[in-house]
Amino acid sequence: MFKKKPLKNKQLFFLLIIYTLSHIFLYTNTYYINFINPLFWLSFLILFYHQDLKLLNKKEINSTLIISIIFFILYLASGFILGFNKSPYNHSVISIIKNLWKVVLPIYGLEIVRYKLIKSNQNYFWIRALITIIIIISEINFKALFLSHNLILYHYLISVIIPIIAQNILFTYLSLNSHYDIPIIIRLFNEVPKFFLPVIIYSNWFTEGSFSVIKTLITYYIYKYFIVNNITIKHFPNLNLKLYPLTIIASILLVLFMLGIFPYKPMAILSNSMNPTFRRGDIIIYKKEENIIPGNIIVFKYENQLIVHRVIGINEYYITKGDANNTVDYIKISKKDIKGVYQFSLKYLGYPSIWLNEFFSKEN
Repeated sequence: MFKKKPLKNKQLFFLLIIYTLSHIFLYTNTYYINFINPLFWLSFLILFYHQDLKLLNKKEINSTLIISIIFFILYLASGFILGFNKSPYNHSVISIIKNLWKVVLPIYGLEIVRYKLIKSNQNYFWIRALITIIIIISEINFKALFLSHNLILYHYLISVIIPIIAQNILFTYLSLNSHYDIPIIIRLFNEVPKFFLPVIIYSNWFTEGSFSVIKTLITYYIYKYFIVNNITIKHFPNLNLKLYPLTIIASILLVLFMLGIFPYKPMAILSNSMNPTFRRGDIIIYKKEENIIPGNIIVFKYENQLIVHRVIGINEYYITKGDANNTVDYIKISKKDIKGVYQFSLKYLGYPSIWLNEFFSKEN
């Protein structure tokens, strides 16, 4: 006879079931998302959360922050290849607080529930699997799922559902082998920066899904071999102490550079119109300047595209021409259209941008 395996921490399990059911039926309800859901988790944290969990050691904190920051840098760096779009979020202080309110509390509460349920039932695989499945269900927008036609459904599967499944398997693994703060840090880095950044990365369903799954797999192997198995336990803590401040500083500088805070900005060249000054596949660095004279190579915006050509004359408008072109540009370029003046180029570094642009153009 098989011995019955009882579910431990039943109160939290039923709380998770209630949350999941309410989320299925009210996922798209604005009032629920903005008020009821955050208040639900705030009440849970106030009434039921007790400091009876082990403390997270410093090595795990440093490692998680460094890993999350590196992935965040890679995500922003992909904007040089895929391009940037204006953020759809309002960046007023009130709007940021509202967005944090409806995102941070549910993440924090849900990961504590996951951790306590997984830890109290750590010897029972089927219970851990059931808990993970329930949480996955709670994060899927079933209304969008059922109302989508076949193509949109396929895109939603690749860009949303598969990443949600992969991430929740990872978070359950981390809860079992580490601490609830680890998934919280990872999830906050995934969700919170978009509320502050003035731009978002231009990407399609394939790049979103691929990046998310690859990031999840890499994170799993890093934690499996370097944290859980303690392979580098003698050296990794000291390395963390050195890398942590350097990573933070480098990340801040790179983010500021990519967002255009610094006067110098990069751009990949997609054509040969400026041969031999620079060629297709190069990256140029340009800078905003007020005094523009004939002979300057300028970056200007025309029909939502950035073009890099040389100024050959100035009247009411700026007259431009590509060095390799036989004719001038029949475009009326005013001062407000000019984004900057060419400073120098870096050979070949723009080819990834060209390859990915061509690939996604074919896909679309």
